[in-house]
Amino acid sequence: MFRSVFFRNLLAGVLALTAPMAYASDAVANETWEWGGALYLWGAGIGGTTAEGDDIDVSFNDIIDNLDMAFMGVLQAQKGKWTLLADVIYLDVSAGQTSTANIIGRPVSANVDVGLKSWIVTPAAAYEVHKTDTTRLSILGGGRYLYMDADLDFAIPAIALREKYSDSGSVIDAIIGARGELRLNEKWYVNYHVDICTGESDVTWQALAGLNYRFSKVDAAFGYRYLKWEFDDDDTFDELDISGPYAGIRFSF
Repeated sequence: MFRSVFFRNLLAGVLALTAPMAYASDAVANETWEWGGALYLWGAGIGGTTAEGDDIDVSFNDIIDNLDMAFMGVLQAQKGKWTLLADVIYLDVSAGQTSTANIIGRPVSANVDVGLKSWIVTPAAAYEVHKTDTTRLSILGGGRYLYMDADLDFAIPAIALREKYSDSGSVIDAIIGARGELRLNEKWYVNYHVDICTGESDVTWQALAGLNYRFSKVDAAFGYRYLKWEFDDDDTFDELDISGPYAGIRFSF
């Protein structure tokens, strides 16, 4: 679980995430494994409340301004009615600024550098329970892993003061849910996904809906995703939610 006071303040300025789960394309159900993947950009902002009751509100623009590296993708394998998939997000964000501190009534320069590395990994297995020419529906089960590692470096050169802090934490939850598709015509289709469950957090859930266009080799995907955690007896957060529009491509290989 997340533990330190500085971490709850740091996260409000440097976290962002992820990628929506890929959905199976119109693959022919057979007895061989068919592999696919997806790469996404999620224009997510962050909201929620800290354990002390402070609001968290960080825009996507604030996140992008301080982004060092990010990976957002999905890998999946489908065989008959079964699909195995893993949704993976990695984020490395850092920010530095110079401010003024008052030392014995005198203004002095203070340097503050913060950094955050975060993983969100969601492995799952889905089983198709309904399929027609225009619709399909699957139930799924799996887990969700959230990890964050934060660092703070505070220095006042005028008095040779420098302090470093670090903290990390993780939560693991089981999930159950459903996902499906609705074909509009030969090129356009809608996909949706919902899941909910609990574990080390009090509850976690997500919902997404997307509009997709099928090209000859790849599909273009656009939609909106909402992901939330509610924490029980956590030192840092009461709630954390990440939401926003996404865009990406899906492919088979």
